[in-house]
Amino acid sequence: MDEKSVSVQRILPGPQLRGITAALSYSERAQEVHRQILWLIISRAILMFFGLNLADVLELLPPHLGSVPFVSFFNIASVVLTSAYFALWWSRWRPPWQLYLQIGADLWLTTLLVAHTRGIESPFVAFYLLIIIYSSLTLGRNGAMISAGLCAVLYSALISTTQLGIISFGPPRIERETLAFRISFHALGFFAVAFLGTYLSVRLFAVKEQLEEKIDSVKHLEKLNERIVSCIRSGLITTNLRGTITLFNSAAEEITEKKSSEVLQTPVQFVIGEDLWSKIHSVDPLKDLRPLRHEFWLTKPDGEKRFLGFSVSPLMGKEGEDRLLGYIIAFQDLTEIKSLGEEIRLKEKMAAIGRMAAGIAHEIRNPLTSIRGSAEVLRSRLTLQERDARLMDIMLRESDRLNKFVEDFLCLARPGKQPKHSVELVSLLRDTSTLLENNPEVRKMHSVILRSEPSEITIHGNADQLKQVFWNLSQNALRAMPEGGTLTIQITTAQDGGARITFQDTGIGMTPEEKENLFQPFHSGFKTGSGLGLSIVFQIMDDHKGRISYESEKGRGTTVNLYLPPQEPAFKSAHMH
Repeated sequence: MDEKSVSVQRILPGPQLRGITAALSYSERAQEVHRQILWLIISRAILMFFGLNLADVLELLPPHLGSVPFVSFFNIASVVLTSAYFALWWSRWRPPWQLYLQIGADLWLTTLLVAHTRGIESPFVAFYLLIIIYSSLTLGRNGAMISAGLCAVLYSALISTTQLGIISFGPPRIERETLAFRISFHALGFFAVAFLGTYLSVRLFAVKEQLEEKIDSVKHLEKLNERIVSCIRSGLITTNLRGTITLFNSAAEEITEKKSSEVLQTPVQFVIGEDLWSKIHSVDPLKDLRPLRHEFWLTKPDGEKRFLGFSVSPLMGKEGEDRLLGYIIAFQDLTEIKSLGEEIRLKEKMAAIGRMAAGIAHEIRNPLTSIRGSAEVLRSRLTLQERDARLMDIMLRESDRLNKFVEDFLCLARPGKQPKHSVELVSLLRDTSTLLENNPEVRKMHSVILRSEPSEITIHGNADQLKQVFWNLSQNALRAMPEGGTLTIQITTAQDGGARITFQDTGIGMTPEEKENLFQPFHSGFKTGSGLGLSIVFQIMDDHKGRISYESEKGRGTTVNLYLPPQEPAFKSAHMH
């Protein structure tokens, strides 16, 4: 049953469905009869033309049929009838009646041919069998039996009239017993052929139906398999033993941004790389049944890098056949998972550093305050030479720097202890932009651009901490542009109502090694940096349940993306009241 029938079954009730299914079966049967009539017309024309002309060459036919040449009469009759049959077939006029007409004409021509070719000894008696066979194939059992009966009657009448002398042409007379035997034998043969033809026709039809069901089932399974493969969210590639790609599903297209039409029948190394293909060849899959696993960074056509995890399994032959046909390569985009893993490890490091900072801050800050205070007292009471005064200034300046370092450590240790309120981000960014424009580090060759699509975006957070985030990122961007450049700050509303903030500079960018250590404490890309600024930014963003990501390439600048979640409705309503 085809998909159309299945869809009809789902919609229509029983009686209406049976009627439509019968109509569909009748239509299919009519189409089949239409094809059978065409083949019958063509086969008859070929048989008549070549058979009779060959018989004429072998001198099996009489020279004349009355005053008309015998072969010419049958050739002309064949052409005329074939043309008429084609016209009726083209018009699709009542296919069963076309069959009746052709059977009747064939019986008349066959009887005429047998009568003029020695009757009971005619080699063309076999034409009766052909009529019975195609009647059984096209009209079924009833058609076959009626055709066999007509053939037996016509043949018996022809032989009987020639033996009784009613007609003048025919073979010499034979004994009645022999005549009866031959007529009975031929009649029995006609009905036997009708029975066998009907049986074979029924079996052929049953086998054809079973074959069509099997074909439909195989097609359904193929489509189901295609849908399953296409709906799998993992990339899937199959190859032969030479590494030629034979299947490339839609998920593989999305992950690699390569079209299946471009990679099918091409070497798989172009997709997975030479290293993985060498690993696949180095393992015997028939001995080592564990899937081969591999991970690496893939650079997409647009330059974006994605971290992919591969699993390679052997593609074996049918069950019980230990024959390797190729390889199945399944892979997933693990970029997000890897990023989350790195973020978790970074948070663990931050937590450890925070605990350490809380301890050492108290151990350093108190004596540091005493040292600086004592130095201030000594400087005010003593008259120092120029060199000693310079040394005292250095000591005070370094004490201040150390104190600032301790304060950063404390901020890293306890950012979450700051109270949170409703914060309007657009105004905070405007303040940051104004401070930057008046900052001594911003020179004439620097440009700061603030772009804000909404007039205001409110979130739940700590304004001072967020100002610190914005200030640190802006300062880093300016330091990354020592020869000048443009810092673009843009804020937009996220789909969930939160805020997306982008800091984009045209500076020196970062190397892969610098990007790996970007948020690590004590790793700074600048000579005067302490390496805690971005660590504090990360800690504050984590405390605000936000996210931070970045894109950078050496010589092409850096883009830092911030996301801050929306203010919860409960807090909004409480704040309004």
